[in-house]
Amino acid sequence: MSDMKTGMVAVCLGLALAGPGLAEPLGGNVAAWELFAPEGIAVEMVGASALSPQNAALLQQVASGYAYYAAVAIAPGEDLLKSEATMLVGNHHSVESASKLALEGCEAKRTAGPACIIAALVRPERWKPRDFQLSQDATKAFDSFYGRKGVRALAISPSTGSFALGGGFRPSAKALKECAANGASDCTVVIVD
Repeated sequence: MSDMKTGMVAVCLGLALAGPGLAEPLGGNVAAWELFAPEGIAVEMVGASALSPQNAALLQQVASGYAYYAAVAIAPGEDLLKSEATMLVGNHHSVESASKLALEGCEAKRTAGPACIIAALVRPERWKPRDFQLSQDATKAFDSFYGRKGVRALAISPSTGSFALGGGFRPSAKALKECAANGASDCTVVIVD
């Protein structure tokens, strides 16, 4: 293969795996390889030093009941068990999105002390960075819906965690419309066959 052809193949492969918003939607087979298993989560305590050992254990236990991708924000100057500022945002398409919303919610409710911090992250078991990921519920929907034959699409909202599936005639338009009906303004088709 010539250097030019090799370069073009590498560019095309890179674009295909770049993830939502950076390239064309993925095909179902490519998406299936990128996604994590729909069952099983892992909680990473990232701000545990701001908590007592008992509160850290309690927060880890509570976070383990939420769907990936999730984040817990706390106000370090407030009592974890009494503070309305503690925010757990789950079932998003990335920990970055969940973290942003959790911090915004925490800051809006914080009444005293230093700025809110992220105390815990919820990801799939055996998580490693990948170019494409979906929330736990969207991954489950993909697994059940994409086994069917026919034309289909999946749209997501990166900022809200919303998602929708569309099939049949104009599946992308159906998925986008249903995703937007959930209150999202940034829906984009990420998988289409």
